[in-house]
Amino acid sequence: MKHTEDYGTGIPQHEIDALARLLLPEIQAFFASEEGQREYAAWKQKQASKEKSE
Repeated sequence: MKHTEDYGTGIPQHEIDALARLLLPEIQAFFASEEGQREYAAWKQKQASKEKSE
């Protein structure tokens, strides 16, 4: 898959892809952890209260 749009970053797509391949497993592991689950639940609760106040 070839992307040409860099959204003004000037970062070549192959570098973005390499970074994504490096970070994705770490992000997935964090959100699968107990700490990640707690932080995600807290974030969801904060988002829900923001929506109610708008």
